[in-house]
Amino acid sequence: MKWAHEDGTILYAAIYVDDIILISNSMDVLLEAKEALKHLFNMSDLGEVHWVLGLEVIHDRNARTITLSQCRYVEEILKCAGYSDACPIATPVLANEHMAKVDAPEVDVLTYQSGIGSLMYAMLGTRPDLAYTVGVLSQHTAKPGEAHQHALVHAFKYLRGTADYQLVFDGKKPWELTGYVDADWAGDVNDRRSISGYTFLLAGGAISWSSKKQNTTALSSTEAEYIVATHAAKEATWLRTFLSKIGRPCKAATLLLMDNQSAMAIAWNPAFHARTKHIDMRYHFLREKVEAGAINLQYVPTGDQVADVLMKGLVKAKHNKFSEAMGMRHTS
Repeated sequence: MKWAHEDGTILYAAIYVDDIILISNSMDVLLEAKEALKHLFNMSDLGEVHWVLGLEVIHDRNARTITLSQCRYVEEILKCAGYSDACPIATPVLANEHMAKVDAPEVDVLTYQSGIGSLMYAMLGTRPDLAYTVGVLSQHTAKPGEAHQHALVHAFKYLRGTADYQLVFDGKKPWELTGYVDADWAGDVNDRRSISGYTFLLAGGAISWSSKKQNTTALSSTEAEYIVATHAAKEATWLRTFLSKIGRPCKAATLLLMDNQSAMAIAWNPAFHARTKHIDMRYHFLREKVEAGAINLQYVPTGDQVADVLMKGLVKAKHNKFSEAMGMRHTS
């Protein structure tokens, strides 16, 4: 919820069930709102936010950083799953590992689903490094096989070694919304659909990320990347609108970094459309945003493509490099 005044004062209330976070650019307005709510509801004022929905919020005003952490939650799920003393592994999934479907469950379904669910909450909150792993393993929750269970154990062992990972936002870094987008063409061995991945960074940390299988079969790597770039453009549009509403509008086009120049050419040049008539018209939303000046496509070498970690398993060096680029840090 949002309240705005003519003098430029704003007040936001982020509400989830009985948890409320108040945000304002005026301390007086913030205090008035607290008192008004106390008269309406039986509520406790816990002061500056430090915990919300299992996420720890750490403020360092001297360093100008805000850190989000789920370390306590990760330790709890490791204990519940029996991996508190597991031997750590460097990556959440083996490089180029593929998960084939099985005809019938080979392991306990409820145990497998519970493990996926616990990983998913961490992934949604502060752990984009788990996005690809959770996305792939979630496709087999109805009929998990031994290979899927082994991969799930592998992910928990990775979590054992990275339980202290935190998502850091640095106020000294530029306040510029930047997106990375990539696709693994025909990456799913079961139906040969492509895996999409994108992330958006602000103040040096990831604020949005996605790793999922595409809904249609792409006939080329160019088409696969064009499709995921369109989905990223829709996310960028929403983020730009949100930032504008909280008083921090994007003054320039949002940079979208890709490593497929052919896909970029389709967005820039309508002449290419004659050769891509089979691409669903809805995916040309990307070109509209490029023409409108809201999205600026720019080439990035594959070795610097941060979204690579969101659509396939990588070797340790690349996985760590791209995880750190999304703002993930070990507890110092």
